[in-house]
Order: sequence, then structure tokens, then C-alpha cells
Amino acid sequence: MRQQLKLAALLVIVWTGTAFAQSAYVGVDLVGDVLRSTHSESSLGLDVPSGGEAIGFGLRLGTPLGSHWGIELAFTRPGEIETEFSGAIPLASSAEILTTIARAAGNLTATQLFPSPLPYRLRATQRHSTLSTTVWFNQTLSSKVSLVYLGGMGFYRNTYESESRFDILPAGIISPIVFPSLTKTVTYGVRPLAGFEARVHLTDHVDLVPGIRLHGLESAWLLRPAVGLAWSF
Repeated sequence: MRQQLKLAALLVIVWTGTAFAQSAYVGVDLVGDVLRSTHSESSLGLDVPSGGEAIGFGLRLGTPLGSHWGIELAFTRPGEIETEFSGAIPLASSAEILTTIARAAGNLTATQLFPSPLPYRLRATQRHSTLSTTVWFNQTLSSKVSLVYLGGMGFYRNTYESESRFDILPAGIISPIVFPSLTKTVTYGVRPLAGFEARVHLTDHVDLVPGIRLHGLESAWLLRPAVGLAWSF
């Protein structure tokens, strides 16, 4: 029994190594990120943007495990998605703590310290890097073109940085006092993905690979179109 198990394991290793050596491929992609996320709207200012766009690059490594299917590992490093918006916060309900009282020659005057509404600005950047493991199925259309359907899981690392600024101009001061606030959040997670791509044979070992993938994120969708080249061995 042990000898049979050893022989079976040896055959699997040899078969996998042969398939990898003959048909494995590596690729490089130019990637676009189109992010659409859950958001809220407020009457206090402009709406918070629900996403954005960026450009990045991707690397992939894959091998077939059968005549029409295989596996792939891909890493994508996109650019930062940057958003900036502004608004104003009404302070009418807090007018009593935002005024000064001056008494001069029997006259009582009240001067408002801070403007109402209070203006603010928010600048945010976010990046969604992913390491994807997928299983793909190949459908041949002709000797030069085939379609590939794929699905799997994406391991992502999201970074979100925000800077908020409140421009306050107290009475008697010409230049505004700016109170910046910096925040950075890093999130890790795993979400499913699905997509399809075309493989156009340019030479015996080089393919043009345009395609698109949809990644699930926490409270967001990430649509990732790409075009690249794949080299097979």
C-alpha cells in the first residue's frame, strides 16, 4: 500500500510538473479601477463621492490543469483614488457659545467669533491592492481567439487616508485658523470575484489578453478592466 501511494504521488508530481513546464504562462496587465461604494447624502454640504477611478498594473501566473480549465494567481497594484469635496456646517444652534460680549460707553455689543455656517474641506485617497486566486474555463472560438471565464477569491489590502480642514476666522483676525485632522485606515479582507477575458494569439507563445473582473469589497464594488500580454512556455 505504501509503495502504491508513493507511486501515485510521484505520478501526480511528474504530471503537474510536465503540464506546468509545457503550458504555464506569465502575464503583465495595464489595469483600471472603477470603484462604486456605499455612501450617504447630507444637506450640510456636498454629497460624499461614492467612488472614483485609478490606473495601475497587474502580474499573473497560471497553468492549465486540463484541456479547457486551469488555475491562476494574480497580483494587482492600482493607483490611488483621490476625492476632494467641501461643505458647510450650520452653527445657529450654538450661537450663544460662539459670540463675545463687549461693553463700551454703556453699550452692550455681541460679536460672533466663528462664521455660521462653518466651512470645511475633506480630501481622501484610497488604494485597493489584491492578490487573486482563480479557476478559469477556456472556450475556443477559433484558432486565434478564445474566451476565458473565471471565478475565485480576492485577498485585498485597502488603505484609506483622509484629511479634513475647518477654516475658522475669529473676530479681529485677518488670516483664518485651520484645524487639520489626518486619519489613515488599513483594512484586510477576502471577497469573491468573477470575470471573463479574451485571449488573442499573436504568436505561438504570446497572447493579447483584454478582459474585465468584478471584485466584491466591504460595502463596495470594484470593477477592474484590463489589457495585457501573456507569455506561455
